[in-house]
Amino acid sequence: MLFAAKSHIGLVRPMNQDNYVVLPQLFPRQACVVADGMGGPSAGEIASQIAIEKVSEYLLEHQTEDMDAEELLREAVHVANQHIYLTGKNNPAYFGMGTTIVCALLHPQSLHIAHVGDSRAYLYHAGILEQITADHSLVAELVRRGQLTEDEAKHHPQRHLVTRSLGAEEHHYPDVRTLSWATGDTLLLCTDGLFNLVEENELLQAMEEASKLLDSKDLDDIATQLIQTALSRGGSDNITLVLAVNRKGGERP
Repeated sequence: MLFAAKSHIGLVRPMNQDNYVVLPQLFPRQACVVADGMGGPSAGEIASQIAIEKVSEYLLEHQTEDMDAEELLREAVHVANQHIYLTGKNNPAYFGMGTTIVCALLHPQSLHIAHVGDSRAYLYHAGILEQITADHSLVAELVRRGQLTEDEAKHHPQRHLVTRSLGAEEHHYPDVRTLSWATGDTLLLCTDGLFNLVEENELLQAMEEASKLLDSKDLDDIATQLIQTALSRGGSDNITLVLAVNRKGGERP
């Protein structure tokens, strides 16, 4: 597996409330997580940091070869949610804080995704780019109902309003799904600071290029290019991404 991860404060926000982690040491799987905090100047950063730390801890402590991957992710995110909720409840400075999260457990033949909020996962396979998470946001719901077009959603004044986040309530479980993936398939986890400013055809081109790589340094260059594209268009939000390329998979149906 090849990994590259980047985060940038952007050109407008006073601090970076995004966080991420890559866990290559998990066995028999590997993992990566991206979170985008919300809730004030410091609280959002705290929420996303707790999410990353608690999910990482849970995966490292509970990962076993025979444990169900979806259940592992579901519980890891649930535990993180409880920590964020209680921290906000018990500390007035952090009241109301929350975060999005998107997590991936990676195996050479399978890919397990959990998410809450509007941070996304994209999968590239055989020339096709697919968004494999469904945003928990106001504009995404309006698009699903046919009340907004995709283009209108990109410019809607409430496009940053999420309908689900970690920390909003004491018990919260993510949406979880499992997909197959093969050698050369490429995964992208990212916050809205990237996908709001980089077009899908540009993501497709970058991930197609990534799918052919054999070296993590070259993948790191692609991650940097994606960040620079978002910055060149204003960098209006924090920008975070993780790229993973499957180099040991089987044939995908």
